Amino acid sequence: MESGIVGAAGLELGKRMAREEAKNRVDGLYQKTLERWDERVTRGAFMQELKKGTLPMDAIRLLWKNWAYYCFEINNIVACTYQRHIGFFKRHWDLLTAFSDKVADEYIHPEPPGHVKVVMEQSKIFGVTEEEVIGCQMLADCRGILEFKRGLLYEGTMLEWWSAVATEEPIGHWARDWRLALTEKYGLKLDQTAYFRTHEEADLQEHAEGVMGHGDFNRAVLQRLLEEGEVSMRPGFTFEYSALTAVDFYGLFFDGVYNRFRQKTK
Repeated sequence: MESGIVGAAGLELGKRMAREEAKNRVDGLYQKTLERWDERVTRGAFMQELKKGTLPMDAIRLLWKNWAYYCFEINNIVACTYQRHIGFFKRHWDLLTAFSDKVADEYIHPEPPGHVKVVMEQSKIFGVTEEEVIGCQMLADCRGILEFKRGLLYEGTMLEWWSAVATEEPIGHWARDWRLALTEKYGLKLDQTAYFRTHEEADLQEHAEGVMGHGDFNRAVLQRLLEEGEVSMRPGFTFEYSALTAVDFYGLFFDGVYNRFRQKTK
């Protein structure tokens, strides 16, 4: 039964959840997120052609202009999360330490200005100029995920946000698919896939001398919210809605690029 502000489906606001139960709920959400990602992104036309090596480089460049711009914006949104949610992390010092590592990692690894430096290096390899990235007018289908997550951060609840970032873990697997496709089908050398290797590592495993994998950290925060009973969500949102809708927006991102490219080449 839900009480007070609307709680996530099957959860009660203010009611603490046992650690094992909370872990099981988070594991279940992540499993559904991975399955939805496989359906909407991995098995989508863009990624299927990329993995086969039949996707033209012009389509990859169109994708990359939008994705590189997205990277700059989403890193900024994550940094803002630190300020917005600092009250919760002050009460959970172990998570604050790991969160500080996570945010810093985006800006200093492998060296300042962080991951965006790798983004720009990858852009050069794809033949996309700095001006094309910085001045990119994102396709509407691509911009959707940014605005959805920005909206969750500034208008939503903590549970909505930390449910939505369950997508960071499948992005690690997505990066692995790119690395394999680029080296096996497009003739790139391993050192020409730095962006994808960086995110495969950062999202899926401990790295940079002890920084927790981003996927594992996001799981830990979501589990702690359930353990503390901090499960408020707005009407129309559920525990799963934020995560699965975020996946759907990523699906729109790739579908949008694929469809726009095919329209231009008809």
